[in-house]
Amino acid sequence: MSSPTTASASAASASSAAAAAAAEAAAEAEFYAYIAERQVRNARVLVHYAAGLSALIGLFIIGHWLHLIAIRLGWSRKPIFLPFVVIARVSRRAFIQSLPGFTSVGHAVLVTGYVALNVLFSFYDVDYSMATDLCARFGWMATGNMVLVVFLALKNTPLAIFTAYSYERLNVLHQIAGYTTLLYTILHAAIYTAYFLNEGRVYVLQLDIVTAGIILGFALLFSVLAGMTLRHIQYELFYVIHVALFIVIVVTMGLHRPNFNPDKTLYATVIIGALWFADRLIRFCRLVYNSINNEANVYALPNGGTRIVLKKPLLRARPGKHCYVWLPRIRAFETHPFTIVASEPMELIINTYSGFTRALHKYALNNPGASLKVSVEGPYGTLPDPMDFDRVVLVAGGSGATFTFGMAADMLARMSENSRQRIDFIWAVKGHENLTWFTQHLQNLSSHVHAPQIALKLHLTRFSPSSPINRDDSIERRSASVASADIKPSNLERGIDHSAISAPGSSAATRYESDKEEKDMGAMRHLEIPSAATSTTMLPIIHGRPDTEAEIRAAVKSLSKDQRVLIAACGPSSLTKMVRDIGASYIKVDGPAVEVYCEQFGW
Repeated sequence: MSSPTTASASAASASSAAAAAAAEAAAEAEFYAYIAERQVRNARVLVHYAAGLSALIGLFIIGHWLHLIAIRLGWSRKPIFLPFVVIARVSRRAFIQSLPGFTSVGHAVLVTGYVALNVLFSFYDVDYSMATDLCARFGWMATGNMVLVVFLALKNTPLAIFTAYSYERLNVLHQIAGYTTLLYTILHAAIYTAYFLNEGRVYVLQLDIVTAGIILGFALLFSVLAGMTLRHIQYELFYVIHVALFIVIVVTMGLHRPNFNPDKTLYATVIIGALWFADRLIRFCRLVYNSINNEANVYALPNGGTRIVLKKPLLRARPGKHCYVWLPRIRAFETHPFTIVASEPMELIINTYSGFTRALHKYALNNPGASLKVSVEGPYGTLPDPMDFDRVVLVAGGSGATFTFGMAADMLARMSENSRQRIDFIWAVKGHENLTWFTQHLQNLSSHVHAPQIALKLHLTRFSPSSPINRDDSIERRSASVASADIKPSNLERGIDHSAISAPGSSAATRYESDKEEKDMGAMRHLEIPSAATSTTMLPIIHGRPDTEAEIRAAVKSLSKDQRVLIAACGPSSLTKMVRDIGASYIKVDGPAVEVYCEQFGW
């Protein structure tokens, strides 16, 4: 029989243990209550972050539509709107200019706004007394930015409707959002790992949800690294890796946070998957529909070019835009983007690089004029309407002419009988063989009823006296259905008249308004193109690089302050940067309205 003292001690011990257990349970309940409150707080902050991004996008939408309305209603010509015109032009002059590390100053401002929003909501309403509170916020910000990454990658983005930006112009923002997501993920993982190791709770790092998070982090890291390296070396390989890793990211993201309540991040995972799947489904349905009874003839062109002429037109196709092409005979599981040169019939002209384009050119060489099963998907691209401008300056480098030829042809086709619009067409190519890629299109431009309103300047930047030029050779006019693999080299002849050249019986004429006319005369050659009649149109070939600044200056100064000029360029980054800066320098309050649009190789 125990003594009263022993019984009392046992009761006290039991009471103390019960009190400790109750205190532990209360602390645990308080901790979980705090975690639940933190979840609500982080979800609320993420909603605010989304609202901030939406407001930033909204500013661009409002600016875009105000710009379109101002053009349609001619606000720049009305004195009452002068203050707004001044603000708009001063802003555009600053924003259009190029900036190292960015596409333009405007792009840098947008990125700065994006970074500012991330910094604000990363540290706003955070309980710094809890070591893991900031770490959890980084995880939520990574989730929010992952949604943005996918949204900016959509080919069928709603931003193409509401702004002047199609998916390819948003790609650089897609990359920046991807880098930001990776940074947040690394911070989230590193801080949590250090915390649990210091607390001696290594077992937490071995949980299934943590394992899924680790796989997610490495998949995101390798995806970004692939984009930084393989994307410019082996694009096809990069694309396969990128898509495969994206699927891994979405699956592990769902496994890392597998519940809808109280954690709301699973909703973000569902949104990401739904956006990606819907975009893929739309594109797949288009490919299937456009493949019905559709074929393409392929022709090899000199110096690595390939022409594709499709049997069926593409709905809403417009020269200057681009589409994705599927040629199962060449690559069964790949589609590739190419600029539309003509829409009736649908025509694409492709330069040869590596991978798909090399395989396509090799096939066209071995099978000239062959008919292949084809499908196209698109069109994509947000182009300014050239019909809204009194003068259009088109500048192209190399195969960038696929864009400018398309715009020029589209504009000529839409001109009214009494139109007074003018087109300045400037094209610089390395070799004379490249000129033959667009023989038919040069013929169309030079023989069009509105040909007197287009000034053609063709520059040969690497002409060699030993080039295989035969005075008896000429480029014959051919229909799209005739093989072009056997087109002979262009007939380059020395010329003497630089101001206006036209053939007897032809309506074609080319006029040049540059202050370096006299200097170019000695370097002039001609491209001989048969016209629709028996006469021949002589198009001038200028040896040397074009004086783009002088051409743009002449075009701008030829207009009054109530007129509008579009400067559009396509080519390597050095060309688009130069055109962007030159165009921006001529945006003045007391001058004509100047708009600059640049397409760049690759995306």
